[in-house]
Amino acid sequence: MSDMKSKDLPPPEESLDPLPTNVTDIAHGVNMEHYRATVPLWKRVWQHSLTQMMLLSIQAFCGPAMSDAITGLGGGGLATPQVSNTTNAITYAMLAIFCFFGGPIVNKIGVKWALVIGAATFPIQGSAYYCNSKFGNQWYLIFSGAISGIGTACWYVAEAGAIMTLAPSGARGKYLALWIVSRNLGQLVGGAINLSKNHVKGADGGVTPDTYIAFVIIECIALPFALLITPFERVVRSDGTRIVTAETLSTKMELKRIAKTMTSKLVMLSALWALWSFFYGGTWSTYLGTYFSVRARALSSLISPFFCIVGCFGLGYVLDMKHLSQRRRAQLGLYTVVILNVGVYIWSIIMQTKFDRHNPGHIDWEDGLYPSSFLPYFFVQTTGPLSQSYMYWLISSFATDAQENVRNGAAFRSIEAVGQAIAYGMNTQTTSNPLVGFCVTFGLLAAALGPMIMLVNTTPDRIPADVIAEQQDAVREKIEHV
Repeated sequence: MSDMKSKDLPPPEESLDPLPTNVTDIAHGVNMEHYRATVPLWKRVWQHSLTQMMLLSIQAFCGPAMSDAITGLGGGGLATPQVSNTTNAITYAMLAIFCFFGGPIVNKIGVKWALVIGAATFPIQGSAYYCNSKFGNQWYLIFSGAISGIGTACWYVAEAGAIMTLAPSGARGKYLALWIVSRNLGQLVGGAINLSKNHVKGADGGVTPDTYIAFVIIECIALPFALLITPFERVVRSDGTRIVTAETLSTKMELKRIAKTMTSKLVMLSALWALWSFFYGGTWSTYLGTYFSVRARALSSLISPFFCIVGCFGLGYVLDMKHLSQRRRAQLGLYTVVILNVGVYIWSIIMQTKFDRHNPGHIDWEDGLYPSSFLPYFFVQTTGPLSQSYMYWLISSFATDAQENVRNGAAFRSIEAVGQAIAYGMNTQTTSNPLVGFCVTFGLLAAALGPMIMLVNTTPDRIPADVIAEQQDAVREKIEHV
């Protein structure tokens, strides 16, 4: 009996503290009646998976969304996009490096403290853009790219692991939609700030310095919400299930797992998709900064998130359809995302070809050319996030435990950041012609499609972590009845 316990049982129930040791049942979860009777309401609310996802989403709103809103100004809102593109290239180069080692770091210090470290660095970017706009301080802007890249890498890896782990299996699409929407709501608020301070017709150059102060204030709010994150082993999902966690590994073993993760079929087949998924950012930032007036760029950052909110919840509904197998949902999601992206890039290439023949100058929202030239950007702000949301849903379909989600998320984030660094670096050289960027991005999508189809066609019908959890609880139940 003792041999059976030590070999087959999952980690002891005290890891779920403050849950009592007798609250589990054969549904690999929590006896909710006993849980409600023994745990205070405030603690149950705090430990709820949806609460934790909301805390994470608020941080995404305050951090990455504000960064996206600045990018949405075109060239960071500066008079010329080159310094902003250089800064972003440095940021994503540091992100790629530190995300590569992010899995072991996050699994060692825990998701919560990785989020805290990252959230503490969020205000650096906004302050650097303010100093550059106010005082012409370019060195600080470039230096901030390196510091922000390191801190944000910690946050991104922890975020990736959390968003793929927190959701119950039947609601992963909707949870991921909540996360994506929170980032776009942040852009919505950022866009309102941009437009309120940069709405004067005929203004040229960069946005007003005061615009960045509002961003810095919002970026500072992320830190207290990061401190409210609870460890995975204490989370209770909305369907009453627990999160499967593995025992902590040594640093040496974690480093070995990096090589195993990076050479796994999952990462190898999704690598080109990861490289492509955020590649569009640098090109579209250059496109806005080159062809649109200040107030048109501000308006674009306000209205571009609207359709994304609808699109992400629509994709979430498709990915959570219970009458289809997980593999069929994965296939349907892939073809939906690809078809929408192909349409956007064909449109953008046609539009840029026209601009190469006849430079439109700085397009204002009152110009007749504004709708047709802006709409490709409007739609890519939906198709891009759809691609990312889908990929995280797909990766989480293969995970065996929370730590593996962190490692897989770190690998994906690292490759993703390499793509962003290349994209922004490329756009420092193509200062006034985004056509190269559009064509390269379109080509990457075409190259990524074949491996992704191979990966999607091997999607398991059930999440391995759920199967393992049920087996663990079955063993526990069997022992308790002996």
